[in-house]
Amino acid sequence: MKKILIYASMLAISTLVSANDDVVTESSPSVVSANDDVATESSPSVNNPYNAIWLAGSWGVTQRVDGGYKLDASADSSNWVEGAKEIVANIPSAGHVITSFTHPAHAYLFTLRENNNVDVAAIHPDMVPTLENEQIILDVIKVYRDAGKKVILYLNTAGPSMASDRGDPEIKKAWKAYYNSEWNGDEAAAWRYLVQGYAERFNGLVDGYWLDNVSNLPGELSDFMMMLRSVDPTLAIAVNKGKAYFSDESDSYLYVDSDGINDENEADYKIIKHVPTNEYTDFTAGHITPLGKGAPPNSWGYEEKTIPDMVERPWGSYDESTYALKHGWFPIRETWSVARSDLVFEVEQAYRFTRTITDGGAAMTWSTTQDNGYMSADEMKIMVEIERRISQTPMEDYQPYERPEGAYLLSETE
Repeated sequence: MKKILIYASMLAISTLVSANDDVVTESSPSVVSANDDVATESSPSVNNPYNAIWLAGSWGVTQRVDGGYKLDASADSSNWVEGAKEIVANIPSAGHVITSFTHPAHAYLFTLRENNNVDVAAIHPDMVPTLENEQIILDVIKVYRDAGKKVILYLNTAGPSMASDRGDPEIKKAWKAYYNSEWNGDEAAAWRYLVQGYAERFNGLVDGYWLDNVSNLPGELSDFMMMLRSVDPTLAIAVNKGKAYFSDESDSYLYVDSDGINDENEADYKIIKHVPTNEYTDFTAGHITPLGKGAPPNSWGYEEKTIPDMVERPWGSYDESTYALKHGWFPIRETWSVARSDLVFEVEQAYRFTRTITDGGAAMTWSTTQDNGYMSADEMKIMVEIERRISQTPMEDYQPYERPEGAYLLSETE
């Protein structure tokens, strides 16, 4: 099944549509085997659609690993390696996992200590874990690689200057002193050099990156991408920059006014559209409509708009010359990474999301949370049931989508 989807993906690239889904481009690359070496005349910072072919039709989960001093603080009470082994044992059909280059939402806390270019501990010791604890992420990756799963690393690109905003002003102060003294004030170059040193250590161990907080990246995104691709041009990279939303025939945004008869949130929210929003991304970041805007992770708007668009045309174009696979990253709880928050999905809808997206040749990842290094038990229960159904021959049918009672768009009330 996976080989069929890969072949179909290569055929899809050859007749790819532009981001507005109206213009068919004839300038798409010729179809090649997924195992062939792909030559490109474009800049190494520009994406290569073949990099993400392995992701087509894949579903995955998330296992966040702490970084820096936070990893040292949690290492004795958490066991991420055993948590990874549990994921491998319980959900073998999951083709990929997103884990950590940096601590979630902390661009200055790294899962590795030793860096090929920089003595990061000398900048500030809290930025890195102990040498013993850096082995955790390496062992976690090895568990997944040995099981044949692809590994994508979450990398917050904002750099250590964000440390003050996260309650670590001394790290920002130390970072500023470092790039002023060693890089003549060129923070962007210093940041790229540091990240490169870690990317080189991960080289050959991971298959892609998910770049976050790009709007606060020091320097130019093109330079940052060129640095990453100089380490490995075959990496599949998602760049979380910009968002697209669905609109009506008059180009006015569609808003969900009600999620159902029990909806107590008065906020109206736009419906995310997973299309390429920049020229660098190999697969879409898949960030949903921001939770703070009132959009639940399992919005019926995604089932009526977002997902059908993903499966109708799994590959999209930003500018009719670069191409990316449509991928969605869905929180399974009310928050992205807090295990104590309320669970939003139940089995039937979670299975329908997974099957609909992957059957159509697009990709999706569950933003699952951790409890002492293990996937939260209630989430694992859902994943195991998805695994049971998806591994049957033929696969068990999912319940068809029906709009919730009392759910409607703002335009449907006018």
